[in-house]
Amino acid sequence: MSKLVSDIRRRVWYIEARACSDGDYASEDAASMGSGVLVEIEHRDEPRRVRRYLLTCAHVVRRKDPLSGGWGGPVYDEILCWRPGQGYTRTYKDKRRCGEHPDIYRATLSSLSPCGGAAAALPDALRTAPNDWVLLDIDDPAFQNEGSPVRWAGIEDGAPVRIVGYPGGAGLSQHAAGTRIWVNGSLVENLATGPFSQERTPEPGMLSLSGVDETRPGMSGGGIFDEDGALVGLHRAADDGAMQRNAIAITHIRDALDTGRNAWPTTPTAPPLVSPWLMRMLAAVVVVALVAAGIWQFTRPRDCRLEVRVSASRPGRAARVIDVVRADGLTRSEVLTPSGAAELALPRMAAREHWQFSLRFDDSASRPVDMTGCPRAQGDYELEDAHVVLAPN
Repeated sequence: MSKLVSDIRRRVWYIEARACSDGDYASEDAASMGSGVLVEIEHRDEPRRVRRYLLTCAHVVRRKDPLSGGWGGPVYDEILCWRPGQGYTRTYKDKRRCGEHPDIYRATLSSLSPCGGAAAALPDALRTAPNDWVLLDIDDPAFQNEGSPVRWAGIEDGAPVRIVGYPGGAGLSQHAAGTRIWVNGSLVENLATGPFSQERTPEPGMLSLSGVDETRPGMSGGGIFDEDGALVGLHRAADDGAMQRNAIAITHIRDALDTGRNAWPTTPTAPPLVSPWLMRMLAAVVVVALVAAGIWQFTRPRDCRLEVRVSASRPGRAARVIDVVRADGLTRSEVLTPSGAAELALPRMAAREHWQFSLRFDDSASRPVDMTGCPRAQGDYELEDAHVVLAPN
């Protein structure tokens, strides 16, 4: 499970938003802090293209409405995004201009969002919980090579899930309850909480999660992941007293992209037929089997056929017979022709089998020559009063 948690935590980014104008000094404190999930979307309108975004809640990047006090006001002027594990760069008073931040991605709203990318305050029809999501677009081409997008999936009632996000955020100059303070260079580090359990909710497109673990402001826009590491929802709000968490179902966002924007996540929406762990085990088994097959192919017993040519080193002393003794003690003899030729047929010889051959003359026998396996190339051997050539046939 620890590897799975580590994997899903790499998909969730940290977001800060501020109200400012380009050229003015950026405020020391962020107006809003939250989380976002790296996703990849295919635009199916011509020309078809694939692009990566950060999926987060709309209320993370929008001001509150001045009249109602609720979410849905205009979009903040500056939205900054940090990848998990990146060094944090703090904003200090009168130290940087709005929109100028070294090494940090700046985002705008994508036209795929329910608001169509409009920065103005939302109409009442869009100020509903299922519409509290946006896709953040980052112009920097380097962002398109960031990380690995996550798979989207539905969730069954009662299924256990984890929530990953940045509790409290870190963009405040003074410590407040439930927040953290990151100094320059601190690692941007999220938190995985849970497990929580999915319960039925009467509001279409929404999830209700219950559990004893807590979530905090700053985790809005964080990912909700199932036991296979698939993204099943977007964390929206929490009531820790009632131990309830409110979330947007990822299938609702997927369907809204499909019907309203002719777009679709590139990652598969169905769980894999075989779990990643089992896939790795099967791959290891296949590798072992291939190695074993290669070893067997090299070492398996083969029929060994050799052409024998014997020439006398001393006139008048010719060899008559070649004798072979196999590793199992069996012997085989072949009579040499008057020219000193013969063929040896040695069935089922192992690659490392030790055997011997020797020559018989009219009145004596030569010393034995030790051999290993069936020769793959011609060999020349000097015996008493004879020169022997063994060549594969």
